[in-house]
Amino acid sequence: ATPRCSARRLVREALERYGLNPDDFGQFVLCDVVGRPGGVGGAWQGEHLREVGEWERPLVLQELWKPKAGWSRRFEIRRRQELERGAGD
Repeated sequence: ATPRCSARRLVREALERYGLNPDDFGQFVLCDVVGRPGGVGGAWQGEHLREVGEWERPLVLQELWKPKAGWSRRFEIRRRQELERGAGD
């Protein structure tokens, strides 16, 4: 991954790396998740999730925006269907 890679490209590459069909990338989205340690056994807990646009560049986002002290960010790939289902909650 480079700063020039789009979210769409990163999702395709991750699917391929994990043995899934990269042509199924439309079923998945890259999410920007901000959270902090504090779960059971100090496990990381996401507090805020945002779908990254297909053409956004996640590594540029990471470089330009840093969470407040005590918080961290990670990118997660989620099934689009799960996000759509969770939006109704």
